[in-house]
Amino acid sequence: MMVDRRVDVGGHELHARVQGSGPTVVLDGGGAGQGLGTWGRVPEGLAGVATVVTYDRAGVGRSGGPQTGSVVDMADDLRRLLRALDLDLPVVLVGWSYGGLVTQVYAARHPDDVAGLVLVDPTAAGTPPGSALVRRLSFGLAPWLLRARAVLGGRNARPLRELAVTLRGMPEAMAETARMREEHGLPPVPVRVISAGRRPRMPRAQLEHLTADHEAVAALSPRGRVLVAERASHQVPYDQPELIVEAVGEVLPG
Repeated sequence: MMVDRRVDVGGHELHARVQGSGPTVVLDGGGAGQGLGTWGRVPEGLAGVATVVTYDRAGVGRSGGPQTGSVVDMADDLRRLLRALDLDLPVVLVGWSYGGLVTQVYAARHPDDVAGLVLVDPTAAGTPPGSALVRRLSFGLAPWLLRARAVLGGRNARPLRELAVTLRGMPEAMAETARMREEHGLPPVPVRVISAGRRPRMPRAQLEHLTADHEAVAALSPRGRVLVAERASHQVPYDQPELIVEAVGEVLPG
């Protein structure tokens, strides 16, 4: 059974979808913030063994409120959503790409809520390699290009504008996540970090930074490890969804 709900989380509503039965698994989507409908076959693959929650973050998709650049605000929104839905806690959090930042911050701030973490090719926390000037240009240019594409209209116009807002705040989101990890660590729960096995060409320093961060996150838990999605690009939920389902199965509470 699948149920869509609009839930008041304090001044605005989030649109959430709940399906399946069993321990609670929350899927947090990528940079555009739209979790509903962006996970391919993963929710279906998990619904037989878990209560699966997908949702749109504030200000995107079918959720109300302002789109925020603060990862702490996003994580706290999610916490209020789970309580309003009256779901069984603790939950397994699954974060893909930028969603990996949100779920890490949630786990760092609210460890008692978390039974396990699966991070699907997560965005690296901290400061990326390269000069400050190059970073400013990169994080300034990408949002501008996305907004320019959105001007052309079409059904992707709104998601492009929403992604532009996320990318504009990306440096602070990465720094915020690194601070939360340093201050609070992660709870000693099972952690699986799924790294894409098929990367696009990128500077060696950037690849090393991403790889090192994935290993560092897994090492924050005595029960953490890195899994490589050999057949997958960054689009792991579409290229190798069964690996996500298997990883969640490993960390689900017995």
